[in-house]
Amino acid sequence: MGIGSLSSVATPVAVGVGVIVIGVFLLIRERRTTSSSVEVEPQSMTTSMTKSQSQINERSSARALLDALDEALLHVDHSGIIIEVNRAGSDLLGSPVSSIVGSSFDMWLDDADRGTLDPWITRLPSEVHHGHGGPHSAVEVSVTTTDGRVVPIEVTVQRPDDTGPILVRLTDRDEVAGQRRALDEARHRFHQAFHSAPTGMVLVRLDDGRIVEANEALATILQRSPEELVGRTLRELTHPEDIRSSQTHRAQLELGVIDSYLVDQRYRRRDGAYVTTRTRVAVSEDDGILFALHHIEDVTEERRTAEQLTHAARHDELTGLANRSYFQQVLEQRLTGSRPGLVGLLFIDLDHFKVVNDSLGHARGDELLRQVAKRLEGAVREGDLLARFGGDEFVVVLDGRGGPVDAATAAERLRAAVHPAVTVDGHEFFVTVSIGWSTNHDAGMSPDEMLRDADAAMYRAKSRGRDCVEAFQVGSHQSGMQALRTVGELRRGVERNEIVPYFQPIVELQSGRIVGFEVVARWLHPDRGLLPPSEFLPFAEESGLLVSLGASMMRNSLSQMARWRAAGHAFANGSVAVNVGSRQLVDNSFLPTVVEILDETGVDPDSVWFEITESALLADARAATSTLREIRGLGIHLSVDDFGTGYSSLTYLKRFPVEAIKIDRSFVSGLGIEDEDSTIVEAVIQLGRALGLTVVAEGVESPLQLQRLRDLNCDRGQGYLFGRPRPANLIETELATN
Repeated sequence: MGIGSLSSVATPVAVGVGVIVIGVFLLIRERRTTSSSVEVEPQSMTTSMTKSQSQINERSSARALLDALDEALLHVDHSGIIIEVNRAGSDLLGSPVSSIVGSSFDMWLDDADRGTLDPWITRLPSEVHHGHGGPHSAVEVSVTTTDGRVVPIEVTVQRPDDTGPILVRLTDRDEVAGQRRALDEARHRFHQAFHSAPTGMVLVRLDDGRIVEANEALATILQRSPEELVGRTLRELTHPEDIRSSQTHRAQLELGVIDSYLVDQRYRRRDGAYVTTRTRVAVSEDDGILFALHHIEDVTEERRTAEQLTHAARHDELTGLANRSYFQQVLEQRLTGSRPGLVGLLFIDLDHFKVVNDSLGHARGDELLRQVAKRLEGAVREGDLLARFGGDEFVVVLDGRGGPVDAATAAERLRAAVHPAVTVDGHEFFVTVSIGWSTNHDAGMSPDEMLRDADAAMYRAKSRGRDCVEAFQVGSHQSGMQALRTVGELRRGVERNEIVPYFQPIVELQSGRIVGFEVVARWLHPDRGLLPPSEFLPFAEESGLLVSLGASMMRNSLSQMARWRAAGHAFANGSVAVNVGSRQLVDNSFLPTVVEILDETGVDPDSVWFEITESALLADARAATSTLREIRGLGIHLSVDDFGTGYSSLTYLKRFPVEAIKIDRSFVSGLGIEDEDSTIVEAVIQLGRALGLTVVAEGVESPLQLQRLRDLNCDRGQGYLFGRPRPANLIETELATN
C-alpha cells in the first residue's frame, strides 16, 4: 500500500501526451517538407531566408522535445514506413535515426512476429477507430537490433483519424518487469515497516475516510484488534472537541494544498477512556487511489507529566497554593489595561510565627502553615487568587469583576478566618495575622508598586499591635512632608545603628552547600517596624546618606563575619557579599573606608564580594573603572547584580574587572515556564561560562527552578527556596548546629 502501481493499459493522460507527440512529429515533418520546397523570389530573398531560419529553429526545438522523452516513439505512415523516430527509439533499436527513418517497422520485428502489427497499422479495427484513435492494449513482440540482439517489447499503436499519422510506442518488457518487481518489493517493505512499527499506523481512504489497514501498535493503543478497526472511520473514535481542529488540515490535504500535517488528538479506547496522541498525517497513493497515512504516537503520559510540571512550577509545594512566581504573573495580567481601583492586593503575615515554629519544630510548623493556608483558601471568593509569597507570608489578588474592589471587607474576612484554634498533633494554637491592603490607585501601576504599597501597609499593621488590617494611604510616597520626615528619621537611624544587616544564604547549586551570604539592609524603625530597602534606600540616595549608610552596613556585616569565624562557626568560612551603590563608587572617602574596615575586622579581602548594579557601573564609567580596579587590587571580588536588566551588559563585562554575574530574579521566575525567560537564563549561563565568570541565580523559589538551573550547570543560587534574609542571631540559631 502507498506505492503507485504500473498499468499495461494507457491512461487518459497518456492519450493526451500521445496527441501532443503526434503534433510534434507533424511539426517536424511539415518544417522539413516546407523548408525543402520553399521557392525564393529574388526580390524577397531576405524575408524568405528569415522565414526559413525560423522554421529550422522550430523544427530543432520540436526535435529536442521528442529526444528529451524517455519513452521510445516512432512515427509511421499507413504502409508501416517509419517517418520519424526519437532518440530513445534509436537507442532501443540500436541504430542511428538516419538508418531507421525510411525503413519498414515490420523489418525490425523478429521473424516470428512479422506481420503481427499489420492490422493495427494498415487496417486499424473499427472499434478503435470509432473511439477517436484511442490506444489498443499493448502487443508483446520482439525486435532485432542491428547488432543482432533480440529485445522483447510491448507495442502500443495510436492514431487520431483515418488519414493522420500513426504513433507507435515501444517499451522494453524486461525493464517493465524490473519496475514491477521493484514495485512489489517496495510494497513488501512498506507492509513490513507498517506492521512492525512501534508507533500506531493506520491507512485511511481519502474519499470515504474508512480505515483499510491498521497495525498492532495502534490496536494496542486503542485496546482494539486491527480487524475491528478496518472499515471504521477515525472520526467516530475521535474526541468530539478535537474533530474540528483537524478539519481544516484534512481539507487542505484533500485539495493538495499541503502534503502532510501534525495534530494532537484524543481517541477513544475500548474502555471509554481517551488516549492523547500526536498524529502526523501524509498522503499516499496506490493504483490511483489516494490514502491518508496516519502515524499515531501515544503521548498521554508525556502530556500528564507536562501538566504536572506546569502545576509544580505554579504552585507551592508545601501548601498547594499558587506560588510567588505565578502570583506575580497573574497580578501583572490583571493590572495590564485595568482602570484604577479595579485590582486589589492583600499582603498577609502570620504574627509571631517564629515563636510558634520554634516551639513546634519545623515539621509541625509546616503543618500549621498548611492548615492556615486552608483557612485562607476557604475565605477567598471565586476569581480571587491566594498565593504563598514565601515563609509565613501570603498574598491575595482581588478580582473587582468590573467594579471597584472592596479590599477592606476581604481583608477582615481573611483575618477572622484564621482566629479559631488550630490543632497540630493534639496541641491547640491560636494564630493571628497582620494584613495590609492596597489598590491600583494610579493608572499603569506595576506589580512591584502594588506589592510595595501592600507590604508597607502590612508593616504598619504590625506596628499597631498585630492582628489587624491596615490600608495603604494613597499619596504617602509622594508626600513631601513624609519624605522629609523619613530622611530625618533615617539620619538618626544610621547614627543609632537601626539599619542592620540581614544575611541571605548563597548556595552552591550542585552540592546544596552554603558558600556565603549576601548582606541586605533592614531598618529596625522604632515606630514602623522592620522596613525593607525599598522603604528607605531611595531617600538615602536622594539625601546623600547612602555613603555613610553603606559604610555602616559594610562595617557591621564584616564585623559579624569576623565574630562568627572567631567562634568557629563553619558556615562563616565562606564569602560575604555587600551591595555598593553608584554614589559610593564615586565618593573620595569610599576606598579609604574600605581599607579601614578590612584592617579593623581582620577579614580576608579574598572572602569579600562587592555587588554592583549595572546602573551603578554606567553612571560614571570613567570613575567607576578606576575605583573598581583599585578595589580588585585590594583582593576584593566584584559581581554584577541584576544582570540582564541594563543596556550595555557585554560592554562593561569587557571593560570592568568583574568576576561574577547574578541573573536577575525577573528571568529566574519564569524559568521552566516561559520559553523567553528560560532562553535568557540559559544564554546568560553560557555567556558566563564562555567568559570564565561565576554565575549566580537570584530569586530561586521552587524545586523546578533549582532543577533547571542544575541541568544548565549554573554555579550558585540564592532565594527563598534556600532561605530568606535573616538577622545574625537567627542565622546562628539555624546554622550553628548544622
